[in-house]
Amino acid sequence: PLFTDYVAQQASMDGEEFLVDAYCGSGLFALSLANKFRKVLGVEVSETSADWARSNARSNGIEHAEFLAADAGAIFAQVDFPAEKTAVVIDPPRKGCSMEFLTQLFAFGPGKVVYVSCNPATLARDCAILKHEGGWHVRAAGVMNMFPHTAHVESIAVLEPGEDPDLA
Repeated sequence: PLFTDYVAQQASMDGEEFLVDAYCGSGLFALSLANKFRKVLGVEVSETSADWARSNARSNGIEHAEFLAADAGAIFAQVDFPAEKTAVVIDPPRKGCSMEFLTQLFAFGPGKVVYVSCNPATLARDCAILKHEGGWHVRAAGVMNMFPHTAHVESIAVLEPGEDPDLA
């Protein structure tokens, strides 16, 4: 709960009304954060996982969440939310985001991105791409030890479009 609550707080704290959960799996973030948003869209490459997400939404009485089985590299064409009022949660596999996905993210231009990763190296790589090619800045970053007594952590970065106001 601390983990999902932190992601929910970061994703919704600036008045975002819509949520896109890329790489949503069975709906962990989309469903855990749904009560903070007017409408939620989860996207998952696996049809089976998208089916589980739909089932989990029904089981929890969440009617304002929709789940698509689609490649995360091709999702933003299907998003009809106003970009500036949309938060995007990204929780990609260890290899991080593809350049195709990041290019679409730049073009969509959401109000905020909350990037969750089990691989701090790919998170750092993708944040650098978001900064240098997309003009985004990291507003907050941290780690959560979800795997005690191992070398693994979950890392989280909150990114916003534009220059870092603290450095301007």
